[in-house]
Formats: sequence, C-alpha cells, structure tokens
Amino acid sequence: MTETLFCYCCRVHHPKDQMRRFPTRQGERWRCLRSIEAAAGQRLERDAFGRHQTAINRAASKRAAEKALHLSRALLRTG
Repeated sequence: MTETLFCYCCRVHHPKDQMRRFPTRQGERWRCLRSIEAAAGQRLERDAFGRHQTAINRAASKRAAEKALHLSRALLRTG
C-alpha cells in the first residue's frame, strides 16, 4: 500500500512523493505539489485554483452532512 499524507491546503490525502514540507506560522505542514505550484502562478490562476478547491470542499462537506442526516434518521427509526 502506498503511504499517503494529508495536504492541509486542499484537505486531501496524496501519495508521499507528491508532498513537501511547507513552512507556516504554526510550524511546518505537508502540502501537495499541485497546491504549491498553483500558489506560485499568476493571480488569475491562483483564484481559479481556489474556486475549484472551494467547490470540491463544499461538495465533500455537503456529502458528509447528508450522510450524517441519513445515519441520524436511521438511528431514530431503530431506536
């Protein structure tokens, strides 16, 4: 199994070879090459990357909320 690390920027697990230690105010964190390269680009490219990542994060959050709602409804029916 390939070892993966969590990217604090895009909040996704990536293979370790696609990750780098990145300095932050709170110390070093793991960040994927894709997010590092996107941050180094022009403003329009960074904004596009940010909008795309925001859409991904919102969709994941919505799925998690829907799953929690379904689980809580299932528990209410069985309890």
